[in-house]
Amino acid sequence: MKTIQKTFVLTALMCSCQLAYAQNEINSKTKENSIERISVTGTAQSRYVIKESSSLTGFPLDFLELPRVVNIIPEQLILDQKITDLSEALRNTPGVSLGDGFGGTNDDFLIRGFRRNAVYRDGFRRATNFKTNLSNVEYTQVVKGPASITYGQVEPGGLVDIATKKPLAEKRFAGEARVGSFNDQFALLDWSTPINDSAAIRVVGSIQDAESFRDFSDINRDTLSISGTFDLAPTTRLNLSYEYRDESRPLDRGTITVPTPDGRAVLNEVLDIPLSTRFGEQYEVFESNFNFFDATLEQELGDNWNLRFSTAYEVSSANDLQARPLAVAIFDADGPISEDGFIEFQSPADISANINEGLTGVFDDPTDQVFLIRRTDGNQNADVDVLYLNAIVTGEVQTGNITHKIAIGGSYRDFERKDNFVNSANSDGLPAAFGFSGIPLFDVSNPVYGNLPTGLNTDDFARRTFSSEDYGFFINDYIVLTDNLGVLIGGRLDSVKSGFNDGVTAFTNGETTGTDLKLDSISEFSPQVAVNYKMTSNSSLFASYSESFAPNTDTANTEVSNSEQFDPEDSEQIELGIKAEFFGGRLQSSVSIYNIEKTNVLSTEDGITTLRDGQTSEGIEFSISGQPTEGMNLIAGYAYTDAEIEVDGVTGNKPRNVADNTFNLWASYEFQKGSLEGFGVGGGYFFVDDRFGNDDNSYTLDSYGLVDLSVWYTLATPGLGEDGTVRFQLAVKNLLDEEYYSASGGDLRINIGTPRAVFASVSFAF
Repeated sequence: MKTIQKTFVLTALMCSCQLAYAQNEINSKTKENSIERISVTGTAQSRYVIKESSSLTGFPLDFLELPRVVNIIPEQLILDQKITDLSEALRNTPGVSLGDGFGGTNDDFLIRGFRRNAVYRDGFRRATNFKTNLSNVEYTQVVKGPASITYGQVEPGGLVDIATKKPLAEKRFAGEARVGSFNDQFALLDWSTPINDSAAIRVVGSIQDAESFRDFSDINRDTLSISGTFDLAPTTRLNLSYEYRDESRPLDRGTITVPTPDGRAVLNEVLDIPLSTRFGEQYEVFESNFNFFDATLEQELGDNWNLRFSTAYEVSSANDLQARPLAVAIFDADGPISEDGFIEFQSPADISANINEGLTGVFDDPTDQVFLIRRTDGNQNADVDVLYLNAIVTGEVQTGNITHKIAIGGSYRDFERKDNFVNSANSDGLPAAFGFSGIPLFDVSNPVYGNLPTGLNTDDFARRTFSSEDYGFFINDYIVLTDNLGVLIGGRLDSVKSGFNDGVTAFTNGETTGTDLKLDSISEFSPQVAVNYKMTSNSSLFASYSESFAPNTDTANTEVSNSEQFDPEDSEQIELGIKAEFFGGRLQSSVSIYNIEKTNVLSTEDGITTLRDGQTSEGIEFSISGQPTEGMNLIAGYAYTDAEIEVDGVTGNKPRNVADNTFNLWASYEFQKGSLEGFGVGGGYFFVDDRFGNDDNSYTLDSYGLVDLSVWYTLATPGLGEDGTVRFQLAVKNLLDEEYYSASGGDLRINIGTPRAVFASVSFAF
C-alpha cells in the first residue's frame, strides 16, 4: 500500500511539473513568438560562495574579518554531488569523522575529535535527532571550535548549523526527479513567489522511496516546508515558517567484531559473509515524525541598530525497535550447538557468566562457529516538545576613531521528552533461557530470522521523562581599532535546569505518579577573545581563545533504559590561523592550528555510558573553496587530528572513529561557451585514515578513499521562461566500489559503507 501511495504522489508531482511547463510555454509563446532557437546556459557561479557569516558573533563579518574558521557547504555543491543526507555532505569539511548514528538512523559526527549528534536549524538547537534530509537546506555552516557565546551549549570541536530555504524576491519554480541504485526514487518541488510588493512565500516538498544494499531495508522520507516573508512596515519584517518531516528507515547495526589471538577483528574480514547480510530482524525500523514552527520579527531601530526576536516550537514523535546484540559466542566446529541453535550442555548460569564477561570463546580457526546473543528492545512513544525564544540587538557605536560592532542577546529553551523503553530481557538483563529453550542463538553464517519476541506492550514498561530549561545571555563586541586590526571580546552566562525520572519508583499502569521531576541546576560563564589582523588587502592573521560548556546527561543516548545527571563538560580552545582570498575574492582559503582541552567527557559504547576524566585534541586544518576561473568550482580540505582520551585513569588512547588524517577534494568545470556550453563534469576524492573502533583501541577500522564522478548538461528552455533551464545529470558514488567500514558504535556495531551507486536525474528551474 505504501508503494502505491508513493507512486501516486510521485506521479502527481511529475504531472504538476508538466502542467507548470505547459502553462509557461503558452505564456511564453503569447508574449514572444520570435523565439526559434534553443540555447544552452551554465550554472550561476555565485551559488558556490558565501561571503559573510554571523554565526559566531551575532552580526555579519566578512570572511577576512572573522577571527575563527567557519566552513560553508552550499546548496549547489549538494546538487552537483547528488547528496540527500547531511552526513554525506559533511565529507566536504576537513576534520569531520562519522559516528555510527544509532544504527544509521541519526546524524552523528565528530568535529576535531569530539562527538556531536545535535544539529542546529537556523540557530535553534534542534532537539529531535534524525538523518537530516537536505531538501529544504540553502547551505550548511560547520563552525569549528567552541561556539557557546551565540549558540549556548556546544561541544568544543564545533557544531553544524543548517540554514533553511526562505522566500525569494523573484518568482521561481524548480524541481527534480531522480532514480538510482537500490531502487532509490526521489522527487523534489521548490516554488517561491512574491504575493505583492511586501510579501512572498516559498513551498518546498520532497519524497523519497528507496531500498539499500543491505537485506530487507526500506527507506521512506517525506518533507514539506512552507515559509513566508511579510514587510509589516518599511522598518519591520516578519518571517514565518513551518517544516514537516516523516521518515521510516531500518535501524541497522551493521556487522560485528570477534576476538582473535591477535586481537579483535571485523567478522567479515575473517569469515566469508556477504556485506548485504544483516544480523538484525525485519522489524528493526526507526520511525519519526517532526514538526517545526518558527517566527522571526526583524525591526530596524535606526542609526545602524536592529532588533531580531525569534520564537519556535518543535514537536516530534518516534518509535524504534531493535534486535540488540549483547555478546558474541564462539564455538569450535564440533561445539555443543544443535542444528537449530541451542546450547546442549551448559546451564543458563554458565552462559550468563560468560556473557557478563563480554564474550564466549576466541575465533582462532576458520571452521569456528560464531553466534550472536541478542534481545529485543527499543524506545516507544518517544514524544518531544520544545519551546524556543531568542532575542538579539545588534548595532555600532563610535568612540573617537574606534568602531564597536556590538551584539547583545539572550535565549530560552524549554525541553521535554517522554518515552517507554521496552525490552525482552529478564531481571538479569538476558532473554529468558536464551540458547536453551524458546530462543536459539543467532548463527551469523546461516542466519535464521524471526526467533526474537516482538509483542512488547508499552503499558508494561515505565514512562520515562526528561526535562530541561535553559537560559542564556551574551554580549559580543568586535572592536575595529584600525583599518587592519580588530579585536573580538565576548562572554555568555548560561543557566540550565534538568532532571530525569525513569518512572520505576512511582510506576502504576504505565504512568509515573506520586513523584515530582527533580531538576538539577547548573550555571556557567563562557568567555571568548580573538584578534584579527589584516596583513594585506587579501589576507589576514587571527588568534583566538574560547571556552564552552555542556550539561552531561546520557538521556541524549536513546539506547539506555536508565539515565542520570553528570557534572558538566568544560572546554577551552586556543587557535591560530591565516586566511586569504585569491582571484578577486572568488577563491577563499584558510589554515589553522588549534589545541582543545576538555574535562568530564561523557562516552557511550555498546549502550553503556561512562564519564571520562578528560579529552584533548590538537591539529591543523586547511580548506579552500570558490571559483578560481569562470566555470570552475573547487572545494578541498585536509585535517590532521591528534585526539586523546583518558581510559581507566590512563591518558593516551584515541577516541573511536577519529581519524588522524582526512582529505576531501571536489572539483568541477562547466563549459561557458562554444559547442559544449552547458556541459559540466565534476569529480571528488574523499579519504579517511585508519580509526580505532573502540576507546580501548583494541582493533582498527582500515582507511578508505572514495571516488565520485558526476556529469551533466544544462539546457536553456525559453518555453519555461526567460531564464528557464533543464539539467540532465548522471552521478556515480564510490566509483571504484571500495569496501569499507564508515564508523563504529562499539565492538558489536560496525557500520558498513555503501558500495558503488549510480543516479540519474532531470531537474528544471525557471
